[in-house]
Amino acid sequence: MQPTSSMNEEFLKKWQMGLQIFHPSIDNTSVHERKKAIKLSADVAMASLRKGTTCWSRALIEKTATEDNFLVRQMLSGIKAEALINKKLPKRTVCHRKIVRRSKKILRRKSKSASEEAAAKAKRLVKRRTQGLRNVVPGGELMSNDVLLLQETLDYIVSLQTQVNVMRSIVDAAEAEIER
Repeated sequence: MQPTSSMNEEFLKKWQMGLQIFHPSIDNTSVHERKKAIKLSADVAMASLRKGTTCWSRALIEKTATEDNFLVRQMLSGIKAEALINKKLPKRTVCHRKIVRRSKKILRRKSKSASEEAAAKAKRLVKRRTQGLRNVVPGGELMSNDVLLLQETLDYIVSLQTQVNVMRSIVDAAEAEIER
C-alpha cells in the first residue's frame, strides 16, 4: 500500500505551512529547538491529512495541541480544528490487579496438553506483539480492538511513508542544488 502523489503534495503543502508559521521563531534557536519545530509541524501536517478520521491522527492532534495551540489551529484550518482539539480521547480501562492475579492462578491450575501449550504460547506472542503496536502507534494504547489497531497501524504506516517520501525528495533536491 503506497502513498499517492496527491498525498505527498498535500503533506508537503501542510508541512511548509507549519514551517512558515514557525519560521520567525526558528532563526535564533538551537538545533534541538529547530528539530522540535520540524517534527511538530510534520506531525500536525500528517495528522491533518487524515482530517481526524483515525484514532492515531486525533492522538497526534491532542498531543501537539497541548504543546502549541496556535500552530495546530492554523494548520488544521478548514477541518473543524476546534472540535478536534477539544475532543477528548477515550480513557484507557484498567483491570483491578486482584482480579488479574486470581484469574492467572486459575489458568495455572489446569493441566495442559502439548497443543494447548503451543496455542497458549502463540497467544502470548500475539499479545506481546499487539502491545508493541499499541506503544508505537499514537493513540494505540486506547484501542482495545485488535482489528482496529491493525487498521490504524496500516494507515499510520502509509502516512509515515508519505512523510519519508517528501523528506527524501527535499533532500535529493537540495543535494542536486549543491552539486551544481
